Amino acid sequence: MKRKWLSIMASTVITAGLLAGCSGGNDTASSTASPGGSASASPEANKQPVTIKFLGWEKPAVYQPAIDAFQQKYPDIKVDYQALVENNSNETIKKLDLMSVSGEDFDVFTLNGGSPFTQRAANGMLEPLDDYLAKEGVKYEDEYKAEQQKYQGKRYSLPGKFGPWMILMNKGMLDAAGLSVPTSWTWDDFRDYAKKLTHGEGAAKVYGAHFHEWKDYFLLAAYSGSKDQGIMKDDGATLNADNPLMQKSLELRNEMEKTDKSATPYKDVITQKIPYRDQYFQQKAAMLPTGPWMVAEAGGTDKIPATFVSAFAPWPTNNKGDENYSFGSADPLVMYAKSQHKDEAYKFMRFLSTEGMVLTKQLSAWKKADLTKEVDQIVGATKSPDKIDKASLVNTLQTTKLPNVAESPSYAADLEKAYIAEAEKYMLGEADIATTMTNIKTNLQKIIDANKK
Repeated sequence: MKRKWLSIMASTVITAGLLAGCSGGNDTASSTASPGGSASASPEANKQPVTIKFLGWEKPAVYQPAIDAFQQKYPDIKVDYQALVENNSNETIKKLDLMSVSGEDFDVFTLNGGSPFTQRAANGMLEPLDDYLAKEGVKYEDEYKAEQQKYQGKRYSLPGKFGPWMILMNKGMLDAAGLSVPTSWTWDDFRDYAKKLTHGEGAAKVYGAHFHEWKDYFLLAAYSGSKDQGIMKDDGATLNADNPLMQKSLELRNEMEKTDKSATPYKDVITQKIPYRDQYFQQKAAMLPTGPWMVAEAGGTDKIPATFVSAFAPWPTNNKGDENYSFGSADPLVMYAKSQHKDEAYKFMRFLSTEGMVLTKQLSAWKKADLTKEVDQIVGATKSPDKIDKASLVNTLQTTKLPNVAESPSYAADLEKAYIAEAEKYMLGEADIATTMTNIKTNLQKIIDANKK
């Protein structure tokens, strides 16, 4: 699907371009519309309609119902949505950066995680939102159930599509193996399921589980913790390598691939460039740890039709009886710092992050949203609603907890790249776990120290 980091060279070019263009970029006068409420009288009534440009990677059909509803509510504001690279968030973000460097106009866009968010907040690409919320008289915590990452104490985003990571499961394969859909389970249970679901040999082999190449799949057990889930601790300043769950995550994946032979070999994943969607939907793997975007895809798409029923299970816990925590957050919905229509852009962001997100048939972080209705809409909009086990999905969403949002340093992409490089040596048998953990601590700390100067 998507790479989760930008290259160092790209980051350098982006930063240089932003710094070169910052004089006068943030001082553009915006309109006088009130941030989130209804349109006010007099000057507002005589104002000419404006068009704000909204950029993302979802197909236009996803956002169009929300855009139509917004434009009906605010007829003086038009929204021009453009999918820069459909279904590819990282390539979309690269295009966004190039548009910024070249001086193109746009107003609102989405990001796909903490690292891309922090990089652009640090580079001055994002508009702080605290004053807009204060002017509207809105407290973030009263409106949203998912906190968003801040940068240097300031809020730069509202929550876009939202949801926890979970386990996607081939229901038919579970039934054939005599396994029930878990409502709460441990990583030991997950490993046992994977062994029982693995069958066949050679090209016809079906693995019990599939793990992709992203850093998330080297943090499996860490994502079950209630805090400090990532490469860095939640403070964004301290390396998390002393957390025993980091080593446990690496060992879990390695043992499932090498000892149990129940997960797709990492070597095959990277050399054959195996798409995780293909591995699951072509029934070459029975279980896939994944994010909430796969809920709708389980009901089939034009490219990959659904040919079997998918069930959902909560992210496994580390110990029996632990609360069901998972990695997850809402995509940052942000305003471009050089937007020519900031008040109008903020109005659209508030609408999309609340009642508008429900219309996109995606899970939202809005406290007033009805979860069951959201699920019904998502499932009902798929090509094959009958291929989604809705009861297991609702249970997973209702029982999963997310930890407090962690801070992410501006150099998080460099840390991810270095972490994956060390994990890869371990998975390929080039280093044992003790050497791997030592190298993670040494080499990643060098990156941290270099960025403190």
